Amino acid sequence: MTQVDIYRIGVHNALGTPDEGVEIARGLNIGLMPTAERRARAWTGTARMWHALGNGQEAFAALRLVEQEAAQEVRRPALRALTSNLFYSPASVQGLREFAVRTGAVPA
Repeated sequence: MTQVDIYRIGVHNALGTPDEGVEIARGLNIGLMPTAERRARAWTGTARMWHALGNGQEAFAALRLVEQEAAQEVRRPALRALTSNLFYSPASVQGLREFAVRTGAVPA
C-alpha cells in the first residue's frame, strides 16, 4: 500500500494538486520500505510536493533524507534543479547552500 501512496503523491504533483498529497505523505512510514532506492524515491516525491507548496524547509528536509538513503539520487539533474530552485528562492533555508554545493546544484 505504501508504494501506491507514493504513486498517489506523484500523481497529485503532476496534476498540480500537491496539497492533496500532504495527508498521504503524513501517513507514510517510509522507513519500512524494503530498499534504499524506494525510500529515496518516496522522499523525492515528498520533496517535490513540499516545493510545489512553497515550503522550502520541508522540501529541504526531504532532500536531505533522499541523500541519506541514496546519495547518488540528489546528484541527478531533476533533483539538482529542485535544489537550485530552492537555493535561489527568496526564502532562506539553513544548510541549503552547503547541500547545494555538495550535490552540484550550484557552483562553489
